[in-house]
Amino acid sequence: MAQTMAEYLMEQGERRGETHAKREAVLKLLRFRFNTVPESVTSRITSIRSLSRLDALFEAALTAQTLDDIDWGH
Repeated sequence: MAQTMAEYLMEQGERRGETHAKREAVLKLLRFRFNTVPESVTSRITSIRSLSRLDALFEAALTAQTLDDIDWGH
C-alpha cells in the first residue's frame, strides 16, 4: 500500500524528533559524567543522523573513563 505524503511527512518528523532526543540524551550523559563537553564533541554529536550511531555513543559514554575513551569515528 502506498504511503500518503502526510504519512511520509509525519514519519520524517517523528524520526527527526527521535534523533534530536537521542542527541540530547548523549550530551546530557556526557555532561553528567564529565562535567564539561568540548564544543568540538557537541558539534560532532549534533551532526549525527544515525540512530544506531547515537545508541552506540550512549552506550560507550556509560562506561568510558574519559572522553578520549570513546570512539568518535564515523
